[in-house]
Amino acid sequence: MKLSPRTGRPIVGDEPRNKTLGLRVTATTIKKINVCAEITGKTKTELLERMIDALYDNLTKK
Repeated sequence: MKLSPRTGRPIVGDEPRNKTLGLRVTATTIKKINVCAEITGKTKTELLERMIDALYDNLTKK
């Protein structure tokens, strides 16, 4: 009997998501994130990563 060499959640994207970030936000912000996720079909994590990437790119332009 062969066992799978990996267990746990599969890696999505280029690198593992093994870090956790906790945020305190308002109910309004949660509603906005949920609406954006529903409209785009993306997960909340994907949306936040996209927003952070866009902000980072904007702030680090030379």
